[in-house]
Amino acid sequence: MNTYQARHAALDPAISSQRRLLVRGGTAAVVAAGLGGLGALPAAAASHPTLRRGSRGPAVRELQRKLLDGGYKHSGVDGIFGPSTRGAVVALQRDHRLVVDGICGPETWAVVDRLGSGGGGGSDPEPEDPPTSGSHPMLRKGSRGSAVMRLQRTMRANGYWHSGNDGVYGQTTAQAVMAVQKVHGLTRDGVCGPNTWSVIERLGRPRGRTSSGTVMEVDLAKQVVIFVVAGRTKWVMNTSTGKSGWRTPRGRFRIFRQVNRMDYGPLGALWRPKYFNGGIAIHGSGYIPGYPASHGCIRTSNAATNYIWGSGLAPIGRRVWVY
Repeated sequence: MNTYQARHAALDPAISSQRRLLVRGGTAAVVAAGLGGLGALPAAAASHPTLRRGSRGPAVRELQRKLLDGGYKHSGVDGIFGPSTRGAVVALQRDHRLVVDGICGPETWAVVDRLGSGGGGGSDPEPEDPPTSGSHPMLRKGSRGSAVMRLQRTMRANGYWHSGNDGVYGQTTAQAVMAVQKVHGLTRDGVCGPNTWSVIERLGRPRGRTSSGTVMEVDLAKQVVIFVVAGRTKWVMNTSTGKSGWRTPRGRFRIFRQVNRMDYGPLGALWRPKYFNGGIAIHGSGYIPGYPASHGCIRTSNAATNYIWGSGLAPIGRRVWVY
């Protein structure tokens, strides 16, 4: 893995001339009024045009960018609502228990806008009061509600990254729970049960090994990435490193190359990789289990990788310490 040079595959679809979208007047308002589960839609969501296969223009580009920011991969931000964009919309709708029709209407836009605004930027939110006894339901992917939001707020306030405090137990919340479990030596299943809740109640911000400066640390034993900024842990992210026969080498490195798209190599596709040791990179993946499973690279979720790029956590030259 550390000897190959990944082959670049340009993903630069030609942008055709934009066509005006014809949206029937009042459609968004009628649909919004009929949505029972979400209550009142945000004004921004209600004002977006309904997008479907064949739609084109700046609204499609906005949708495509926000889908990528939320970890929903497609072929690129080209302003054309094609099969790849529809597939990403369908995946989002399934994850958030929406009507799965591949059409981005008001209800889907409401979720898409949360992806764009709740991607982990800004200051750490204030932690809520600890959950009271008897308020610890078993939570897993698909769970929703105030208990999920309490869990999310507590994790983010203590440096465990996920994409936002929206009360929906999605992929990034499960990844954050798994990171907590790894740091505290629990079963690595991404499910918040009694043992995980007991840790959440007394959760603190974990410390890296770096006491000063800014470093990306990779803890191979715990299978987490720790982003230390000015000597303090900023974020902890779940990762999966090299499996048996492909162990990720320990040492101190620097990020020397990055590819801002899917990068294809002999051992597979790497989403937005940042290379720090030959062909070994930190990159996005749709599969980050609780154990080492890669060919030597540092896997994080696609959403986490998008945040790393957007927040400037790992620029060219950033120090990397693998131990």
